[in-house]
Amino acid sequence: MEKTVFDNIDPVILARVRSMRLFDDEFMSAVFSDDIETTQLLIRILLNRNDLTVTKSMSQVQKTNLFGKSVKLDVVAEDIFKTEYNIEIQRADAGAGARRIRYHQAMLDSHTLQKGGSYKDLPNLYIIFILEHDIFEKGLPVYRVNKILNIQDKDGNNLPFDDDCNIMYVNGEYKGDDPLGRLMHDFSTANADEMYYEELATRMRFFKQDERGVDMVSRIVEEYGDLRAAEALKQQTINTVKNFFANGVTIEIIAKSLHMTVEQVQEIVQETSTVQA
Repeated sequence: MEKTVFDNIDPVILARVRSMRLFDDEFMSAVFSDDIETTQLLIRILLNRNDLTVTKSMSQVQKTNLFGKSVKLDVVAEDIFKTEYNIEIQRADAGAGARRIRYHQAMLDSHTLQKGGSYKDLPNLYIIFILEHDIFEKGLPVYRVNKILNIQDKDGNNLPFDDDCNIMYVNGEYKGDDPLGRLMHDFSTANADEMYYEELATRMRFFKQDERGVDMVSRIVEEYGDLRAAEALKQQTINTVKNFFANGVTIEIIAKSLHMTVEQVQEIVQETSTVQA
């Protein structure tokens, strides 16, 4: 019998692909990447707007910072009015903090405004975190961030501070009998046959049953595994440096013991001191 793509994939990786849901960011990125219609469906449901037209959809978009931390964004999209959308999947309760969103906004804005451009040229922006858990524990389907001034109108309402950056947290535990509830159900299942939205089911079947789709996702899973292993090793090294330094070991001895440069050890020590301060 002739071998197929499935025979050449590590069984562990293949099992991982078969069990994946849209709440797994690597799978979600594959499903929505370069698929304008599916991304449009997603954004229309999230914003409850049937008139919205998406013109561009990309996933795992790297925003590089030459002077600091770069970021990789799960899904970035644009509509006909040049409004930008950054949609992130967050399974862990940690990782969706206000400062991360602040940094995402800064990176998106800095890569949008051209040199010599005016601040008024910045497009409207939506940063949407789809959370697997209800981290605010209030049972709301969506939590919106409203920025206000300490100035009130004649009715006693605080005036809005409108910078055209709209921040939303979507509660993945919400399962109401409405479009958003059905969408969160579809994000939570690994079985395309259980999905409400046929557009999402079709994409899931492609990436789990079609040879080309499975091969693509398998490569992504392998790449993510390598990145996570590298990140874990990096964090282990940082923790070791911190422990050595806290116990009085000199920077020079730490560098020699861990086969690092003195400058690398100094950088970790300095970052630790800054955080503690």
